[in-house]
Amino acid sequence: MNHYLQETLLLLKTDIHTIYRKIISSRYFSPAHLEVLSLEAKKSVDSIEKEKKLFGYLACIYEITHKAVQDDQYLQNERRIMHVIDTVSSYCVEELSSNFVKNERPFIKVLYRLFMDNHLKESSPYPALLIRCISSLKNDTLDYLDTLFTADLDKKTTKTITMASSYFFLFIGKERLALNKLTMHTDTIQPQDVELHIQLLAKRERFSQIVEWITVLFPTKRHHLGSLQAFADQAHTAINVNTIHYGSWDRWLQAPSYNRFKTLSSSLSKNQLDSVLNYILPKMAPLLYTESTKLTYVQLLNDYSYFQEAQHYFLNNEPNPIALHETKLQLLKKLAENEPRHVLPVYHQFIIRLAEKRSRKYYMEAADYVFKLADIYTRLDEKAQFQLYLFELKKGYKTYRAFIEELKRRESKSHMDT
Repeated sequence: MNHYLQETLLLLKTDIHTIYRKIISSRYFSPAHLEVLSLEAKKSVDSIEKEKKLFGYLACIYEITHKAVQDDQYLQNERRIMHVIDTVSSYCVEELSSNFVKNERPFIKVLYRLFMDNHLKESSPYPALLIRCISSLKNDTLDYLDTLFTADLDKKTTKTITMASSYFFLFIGKERLALNKLTMHTDTIQPQDVELHIQLLAKRERFSQIVEWITVLFPTKRHHLGSLQAFADQAHTAINVNTIHYGSWDRWLQAPSYNRFKTLSSSLSKNQLDSVLNYILPKMAPLLYTESTKLTYVQLLNDYSYFQEAQHYFLNNEPNPIALHETKLQLLKKLAENEPRHVLPVYHQFIIRLAEKRSRKYYMEAADYVFKLADIYTRLDEKAQFQLYLFELKKGYKTYRAFIEELKRRESKSHMDT
């Protein structure tokens, strides 16, 4: 063990063992409890000299993992251990990102050595930690790490090492080398293994490279890419700027998401966007049986002012119009402001649906919509039509005493009769 890590471990060993014993105890631990244990580790590390803090976090990760494996406690406590280690790792990266960090290169040297020496162990936390640290390293440290990875380039390595070294080479811009490393394991590699790689390429808008990587790594999984499918669709859409990749939108329709819509449509022209909306909106209309799909649909109608579709939506998909989601209320308000005639049948229907609930709170909501109707008819210069409507409404619901009371209360406040 490196002397930096060994010295720091001696300072913190008692505290770390206390935390470890709590982790493997038989008591129930919620995520909040595990966060408290992680904070105990942070407090312990904060008590030592600042230049040793990086090694302090690494000592916590090392000793907790080492003890758990040694005591045959890792598998049965894996969820707890990984939660604490993941949080402590975030503290480590936070410290590494600070402006006053010391011992960055010695820390990376030790982490790299632990990573290489433990690559055969499934419980090794070092590949994930190394990948998380990369984006926080200074250029000279990245150059140093490049020499370490390059020195081991020709060695036969495991898939774990390949994934991490490939990600590193991709991060520093050696894209061809990064892909070549991955092709060493095309027989076992799965889409989720390279999700971080593809995310990085997408962030850098390297869309042609995304298509190439997916084609090379998964030649037989064109339509079974799992978490990579969204990136593949985004890449094809961005590359084919003069055509619309409708296959991507068919897959989007299987699980409509507003955020994914924005991502997929980001490179489309206005005409292309109109074509996509005219393609997906009619296909979404029969799929509005989940709230998430409804909200996505409503957001699209609102963003792109599809008022006829908005009217149809409210008439056919909101049987209980009390306490509508804010997104739906925004669309309803926009419909009333821009197409007041379109909103009239919606308000009429809402009033009937609410009144028929035969409950005071629904009567109050129904009366509110009557008040909103008065405003719409006034804007349309059709006050007489509203008065006729109000007369017929009271007549039809004359036995609904509480509802009539709510209407009269609002009449006295708004002078709807005048």
